[in-house]
Amino acid sequence: MRNLPGLLFSILLALLLTQSGLATSPTPSPTSEDVDDLLDYLAGSYRLIGKELDSDKPFLGGVVINRKGKQLQVLRTVNGITTEGVGRIEVAPLASSRILRIRFSSGNNKFEGTYLFHSDLDNYPRITGYLYKIDPKTGVPIDTKNPGLETLFPEAPLKPSE
Repeated sequence: MRNLPGLLFSILLALLLTQSGLATSPTPSPTSEDVDDLLDYLAGSYRLIGKELDSDKPFLGGVVINRKGKQLQVLRTVNGITTEGVGRIEVAPLASSRILRIRFSSGNNKFEGTYLFHSDLDNYPRITGYLYKIDPKTGVPIDTKNPGLETLFPEAPLKPSE
């Protein structure tokens, strides 16, 4: 019994190391069921707040996300102009985070947005990310020193659009 504090310390240390190991283990790739749930979770209407690509000019707008099979139809309206895009769920290889990637065209330009999403305190999705141009032929991002920034806030109550 005289070594009880040392034993308790050892047990607590072992638990702490086990828990921290679990917290840093990689997130597995999403299964088909996970993707289905995430597609449904992200569907709805959002307020859009952003900063234009290659500029410091802010903008406001709206985004409507609808599930279409195994991907998302994204309608993005900024300055009265609506563009349609396609979104899909991916896993970022280095961070093991689930991301939303949206591609759309505006005029002769093609764009891609890479967004992280998580649940806010009301269990609605909160979506934030970068927007950049992509090469129309290869689909590879074009290097920029000043990407666009976007945050999507759900319009509560969040309901899938029909």
